[in-house]
Amino acid sequence: MIDFLLPLILLLLVVIFFHELGHYAVAKWLGVRVERFSLGFGPALLSRTVGETEYRVSALPLGGYVKMTGEMPGEELPEPERARAFNCRPPWQRIAISVAGPAMNVVLPVLLIAGMLMVGVPVATSRIGGVLADTPAERAGLLAGDRVVQIDGREIGEWSELTAALNRSDAPRVALVVERDGGRHSIDVVRERDANGFLGRLGIRQATPAAMVAVPDPDSPAARAGLETGDLVLSVGGDPVNDLEALRNALTQAPAGAELEVERRIEGDLQTLRTSLRDAGGDRSLEALGLHPLDFQIRDVNPTTPARRAGLREGDIFLSVDGEALSGKQELVAAVRGSEGRPLAFEILRDGNRLTLEVAPVLTPVLDGEDLETPYALGISLGPQIVGGEMRRRHERNPLKALWAGATQTVMTARMIFRGIGEMVSGSVGMEQIAGPIGIGEIAADTFKSSWLQFLSFMGVISVNLAIVNLLPVPVLDGGAIMLAGLEWIRGGPLPDRLRDFAQTVGLSFILLLMGFAFWNDIARNWEGIVGFFLSLV
Repeated sequence: MIDFLLPLILLLLVVIFFHELGHYAVAKWLGVRVERFSLGFGPALLSRTVGETEYRVSALPLGGYVKMTGEMPGEELPEPERARAFNCRPPWQRIAISVAGPAMNVVLPVLLIAGMLMVGVPVATSRIGGVLADTPAERAGLLAGDRVVQIDGREIGEWSELTAALNRSDAPRVALVVERDGGRHSIDVVRERDANGFLGRLGIRQATPAAMVAVPDPDSPAARAGLETGDLVLSVGGDPVNDLEALRNALTQAPAGAELEVERRIEGDLQTLRTSLRDAGGDRSLEALGLHPLDFQIRDVNPTTPARRAGLREGDIFLSVDGEALSGKQELVAAVRGSEGRPLAFEILRDGNRLTLEVAPVLTPVLDGEDLETPYALGISLGPQIVGGEMRRRHERNPLKALWAGATQTVMTARMIFRGIGEMVSGSVGMEQIAGPIGIGEIAADTFKSSWLQFLSFMGVISVNLAIVNLLPVPVLDGGAIMLAGLEWIRGGPLPDRLRDFAQTVGLSFILLLMGFAFWNDIARNWEGIVGFFLSLV
């Protein structure tokens, strides 16, 4: 639990601190009396008063606030205090104080990115890791290994620049220049529109599933050639194979009897073997050869489940269930769900050794849309081994250039967030994508475990999100305060109390509804883990 809470609390405290610091600094600068600056809510754990302001750390570390004199509508104040009260200040000053919080949430990622660049960060290059079949990229002739150096006349070198350029462009035709075999080639890719009229992706990936295969049928051409589940194919006919898609293409294009070079772990040691598919016949697709993508390797094991207690580990590869060889993840899922809780014998491959473990699946509640199902499960997540794309280290020694890069990346992040909001409003992306504190906490925990660079990058994204959400013209948010102050400015006098109270009620109702929806999405996505956690406490 601490692995989940610590990163979430750290993330929220930093992001909220910068937000409230903006309100605090501008309020002080304009002479508004600040009574309290608090990190967290509830009773104070630490408190110190300096001058007229109490600075405190409170018990519930899930937010923070700045309390200014006269902040509440209709608050009665003695005449001496009115001169320094928030609500008695001109509209432009109230707007400045309200804007300052979101503005600092934009400044934070700029500083984070600039700092990371000055330390040095690994970044993904614009080299294509994989090209998906039957996509605009494949039809245009893009290949895995191509390095995109130009898009619509603009020089690029990083994957983030490529994706940002695609997100900015509304043109159906994208002009690319790629480096291949020492030369430059111009390739135009025509993007297709989806059912909602939005331009689709190109069909390229920076990282892609590795050419690791499953061989479930002992009578298949692949098995007769000596291939085994867990083998990693390195080359076909002397041509290197970088990923699963490249393997698929290489097998269909290679001549009959072409030699395969594979890497296999035998009793913990990696060995390179050579073989050939001499009796493959005319159809040399993966399926015809008896090869299947290995998508049933364990990526994560829930520590509270029978899978962990039985000894299953991350990286284990399932070979069979009760003696039946597996060819895909769905077969494994079907066997587990149909077990009715009886113990199953799983043959697994671990570091080149075959082991048999007996595990009894347990009933696990899962929310499927609006219906609550309770299938049998092991408490593991499965997936293929991923081949990472090409990386390089980016080190910016010039502080001004680092700040400019931070500002550029922050603008790109904001554009992507606005695009996502637009897609939700249009209905092309479901509202179930909205995440609450559990969803944010999961990503924070994952990035925290992965690297401090990923954690700080995610913190920057959340900070920009907070800025954008707070600027929405909804009363109780900063954007609502800006809107009401602006209306007063235009009107030349204060708004009627009834109108202000009504706006506050509507705004609060909207925020509570949105928070409830986000919590529901969190629960729906994580029901299994939530139930497992509470069961582990019993």
